[in-house]
Amino acid sequence: MEPILRLDRVGIRFGGLKAVDGLTLSVEKGALIGLIGPNGAGKTTVFNLLTGVYTPTEGTISFEGERINGLKPHVLARRGIARTFQNIRLFQNLSVLDNVRIAFQINTRHTVLHSILRLPAFYAEERRMWEESMALLELTGLARYKDEMAKNLPYGLQRRLEIARALALRPKLLLLDEPAAGMNPQESRDLMTLIADIRKRFGLTVILIEHDMSVVMGISERIYVLDHGVLIAEGTPEEIRNNPRVIEAYLGEEAS
Repeated sequence: MEPILRLDRVGIRFGGLKAVDGLTLSVEKGALIGLIGPNGAGKTTVFNLLTGVYTPTEGTISFEGERINGLKPHVLARRGIARTFQNIRLFQNLSVLDNVRIAFQINTRHTVLHSILRLPAFYAEERRMWEESMALLELTGLARYKDEMAKNLPYGLQRRLEIARALALRPKLLLLDEPAAGMNPQESRDLMTLIADIRKRFGLTVILIEHDMSVVMGISERIYVLDHGVLIAEGTPEEIRNNPRVIEAYLGEEAS
């Protein structure tokens, strides 16, 4: 089976700094992959490369068998690559519902003329977006907060709202950048259940950056480890947990 995502010797430089160096990996459709490493290892840079924020200075990124180097973020979003961010980037002064509805606009079916003339297609599309937005809020446990301003949500619920908004793009590949950051243990466990649920429900491929080892080890099928932009290990959670090089670079002797 052709991998949904392939990186072949991908690298990027910022001046004299090589943030990612010769990264090669492939991700099968429907997989749930963990990407870990110490601070500054290049994890978020990889996400920025996959979503068009950065263009690789070397190597090739392929998505569904097509080279995507240099494509703009909005083009990649339409192709089916969506992400959340390490630092939450919601529309803080809009409602929870409107945060999700906005994301649906990228795949809207009605035209500008439909909107201006308020033709039936416009109202049908608006109704569809409202219904699908509410379905995502139900799925992520946010329906009762639909009229709340996003900035008023507790931190853990803001994380969930980012996931709901990403799902509104109808992705094939979902990139989650530290979704459990700032969550307590119960919230982290609930998040793991949510990620497993949405992956199955929507047939998603998921790549997860996470520092909470209980989350990444508990949910990932395969884990890739970066250190200073270089891939130093890959394997199952058990293999990574017991890899001496990973322990030295990141997990620490007391990792469990």
